[in-house]
Amino acid sequence: MAAEYYGNDDADLVNILSTVDDADVAVIFVEQKNARVKISWRSQPGVDVSQIAVQFGGGGHPAASGVEINGQLEEVQARVLEATRSLLKQNGK
Repeated sequence: MAAEYYGNDDADLVNILSTVDDADVAVIFVEQKNARVKISWRSQPGVDVSQIAVQFGGGGHPAASGVEINGQLEEVQARVLEATRSLLKQNGK
């Protein structure tokens, strides 16, 4: 019987997305069990996404941060994207 893989491909995907030209920030949302959503950010130099993660109880580094939040995907996305846009505006982006 083959082993099932439960890897963290979302980390690989957000890293790929962060290489898109003209993208200051990449963010990915992954639904988890028990009404939780995992969020991962990657950013270009000059945009500290750890500031956003900390707002939601997460952490990380200026260029790579994450958090898991309780809630439904749509509601979590709205809150996180609003905070991400706010940070970008503060940085003149």
